[in-house]
Amino acid sequence: MKTTEIVSLIEGLVPSGYAAPWDNCGVQLAGAERDVRKVAVALDPLPQVVAGALDWGADFILTHHPLAIEAKLPSRLDWFHDVMRQVLCSGVTHFAAHTSLDVQFKGAVSWLGRELGLENLEVLDPVAENGAGDILGYGCIGEFAVSRPFGAFVSQVSELSGCGVVAICGPEPEKVSRVAICPGSGSSLMDKAFAGGADVFITGDVKYHPAQETVGTVLDVGHFSLEEEMMRRFAIILGDELGKGVEVKFFSGRNPFAYHVPGEGVRRP
Repeated sequence: MKTTEIVSLIEGLVPSGYAAPWDNCGVQLAGAERDVRKVAVALDPLPQVVAGALDWGADFILTHHPLAIEAKLPSRLDWFHDVMRQVLCSGVTHFAAHTSLDVQFKGAVSWLGRELGLENLEVLDPVAENGAGDILGYGCIGEFAVSRPFGAFVSQVSELSGCGVVAICGPEPEKVSRVAICPGSGSSLMDKAFAGGADVFITGDVKYHPAQETVGTVLDVGHFSLEEEMMRRFAIILGDELGKGVEVKFFSGRNPFAYHVPGEGVRRP
């Protein structure tokens, strides 16, 4: 399968036309047209991730996060310069599916809602409708058939997300019946989540003042936890779409945060 065919297939799954206006989805670094037999998938285009993908023999690299949101020159010898050097010298193509993937409610982005067993899942923040009549948008919201104790619910979220340290803010409910989720930095959707009847909102990167002002319970499991698993699952979907002629491999990233837990030392989620 050729490079342009891979791009076309990805655009069919997560069209860049549905990305947020501020975002930079699509081809990040163009490579020559070539036969693609190996596609590497990752959350972040970091030097160590790109190096691992190229050592594996990747002909095409797909990440969730773009190399840069705004155009800039590699004017410093930093990670950005390193990634550009690696990719350009290899001749492969680097493609990013960021908010173009985030709005695909029926895809891998809603994985935690399904794993939790939420019913009647729907888009939390609708933004568009595709040609098939599907509502696109950010986050999801749904409910349990039987409400769950809050403590047990937090433990389940921690286990499923792999987040060993869950930050909790806002008034804590005794029971959890309705849950909203937005991977990545979703604190801007807190009000919409609670207006929609959510008892708990799960997201990442909640800042100090929004945490103070929230009217409901927010679980901050970090930006990395939800989206790393999302991309692992998207790699499986992509592999199924590409078929046997192209091998797809997910390359794990690294959570930039570590936590010191008294009695246990440093813990990395």
